[in-house]
Amino acid sequence: MNINGFEFPEDLYYYPDEHVWIKVEGDVITIGITSLGQYMAGKIFQVTTKEKGDKVNYKTVLFTIESPKWVGKFRLPVEGEIIEVNEAVLKNPTLINEKPYEAWIIKVKGSWSSEKFKKINEVSKIFEEESKRVVR
Repeated sequence: MNINGFEFPEDLYYYPDEHVWIKVEGDVITIGITSLGQYMAGKIFQVTTKEKGDKVNYKTVLFTIESPKWVGKFRLPVEGEIIEVNEAVLKNPTLINEKPYEAWIIKVKGSWSSEKFKKINEVSKIFEEESKRVVR
């Protein structure tokens, strides 16, 4: 789905509070930043993550993203163990700006909150309002 020039693939789940997407495959949750989220952050120059094997829950800072105008610490309603970190994104964080839905950040084996993560048709109005507010 395209919302004011920002793509939101319909096969993903979204957490609009943090501009995060997840892809769920069995008990593996792949996590990244939306196209609108990366736009709002600006040019991303650093990404730091918890390490592979770390146990995480909704209180854990899973990753941090830094740009010249912003530092974001991401806590998400997921629980489990980090099974993979995208080393390419750690080495070249601007991949998130270039291809936000290919440049995933971490993968967690565990569970996620279906009450917090929603399909795009359920949260499109939130992203629409947000995009109108930030795009000039």
